[in-house]
Amino acid sequence: MKVSLGWQISSFFGWGVYGLNLALEWASDPTVEASTSWPLDLKQIAVDPLRRRALRPFVTRSFGPRPRDAIAIAALGNDGDGVPEQIAGARVAAIFFEQPLSDAAIERLKRYDLIIAGSTWNGRLLRDRGLSNVRVILQGVDPTLFHPARKRDLFPGRFVIFSGGKAEPRKGQDLVVKAFRIFAARHDDAMLVTAWHSPWPALRDGMDLDLTEFADRVIDVGAVPNALLAPVLRECDVALFPNRAEGGTNLVAMECLACGVPTILSANTGHLDLATRAYMLERQTFDANGWGSSDVEEIVETLELAHRLPWEPAKVSLVHNLTWSHTAAELKHALEDIHGRSSQAA
Repeated sequence: MKVSLGWQISSFFGWGVYGLNLALEWASDPTVEASTSWPLDLKQIAVDPLRRRALRPFVTRSFGPRPRDAIAIAALGNDGDGVPEQIAGARVAAIFFEQPLSDAAIERLKRYDLIIAGSTWNGRLLRDRGLSNVRVILQGVDPTLFHPARKRDLFPGRFVIFSGGKAEPRKGQDLVVKAFRIFAARHDDAMLVTAWHSPWPALRDGMDLDLTEFADRVIDVGAVPNALLAPVLRECDVALFPNRAEGGTNLVAMECLACGVPTILSANTGHLDLATRAYMLERQTFDANGWGSSDVEEIVETLELAHRLPWEPAKVSLVHNLTWSHTAAELKHALEDIHGRSSQAA
């Protein structure tokens, strides 16, 4: 079965990591010939030499034309939009969206044989609009990279808070800043590690992310390739994600959980798929889109709890069954159904 991914493969942002890990999982599967129809930039792929070697067939196929008999998967976002040349001829769509879908979007989505929704929330919204060609397949983590292990204790005696995800209002970094100002003023040992870099810096325009008064206690790690992120996460005492909306499950939050880092999540949208594995921020003000702005006081209260008490062992565990191996297998089975129907029609 030939599969063509309609998005860029990368180690530096969510969609890219999604595609990269599908390619790695399918590299050892002789029944799947995967490639990407997006122009491939090898500088975007930061993996170890053995993974790079395993990716050679994928890379070779990706530099050629898309096979006419490949099952093309379109990458869609808000309102079902995507890059037209990658959507053309696609029969399957993978979608992560945070805004209500227009009637025109619903009509466009009806033409796909299958829609892969990135969260239970997205799947429910699609089905509520009358779409029946929907299957929820969650993203995963690579447990060979993201797993509990001893930290190096690079900041002894400090309480280190991690905040990740590209800086934009939807991700709620402004709420992190407000909460950290209060918390850091109370606790001299508090530090904040931020991984807010993205290829789209304009998304942060208008956000108050100024922490100059705590400059010596804030570390911006910049653009970290996914394969090098786990050691950063394991140095942290808690991870904080007061995101207003997540079309997926929040990949960085999943990786924190897999590393055994106590993780605080807003109780909304795609985060709800992780509700049994994390501490949830329940006090929120929801807008017409279903986005939730978490209460800053509750964020601070939860940080105080993490600072004061040992985290419950049940909460600090590997994200069982949420691995890229599981994701790739589920997606393969879904595509085989499409492939089988095509063969019968032929």
